[in-house]
Amino acid sequence: MKNSVSYTIAPKDLAGHLFEVSVTVATPAPEGQVFSLPAWIPGSYMIREFSRNIVQIRATAAGKKVALKKLDKHTWQ
Repeated sequence: MKNSVSYTIAPKDLAGHLFEVSVTVATPAPEGQVFSLPAWIPGSYMIREFSRNIVQIRATAAGKKVALKKLDKHTWQ
């Protein structure tokens, strides 16, 4: 059985270029799910640091808040 991941994107403030992105993992890793954003895109040698645009990040499991640990500039667990 494959682990399914779904994404929901909702505009929150179009003038401010803010969107709410929700990620749902059907069967998260028991030792803690790891999420990361790329630092660059294929075809470009420029470092983009997409994670600098994150305004807020939070995690829940079964409706309860889960502690997040930032592992590096663009990775959370």
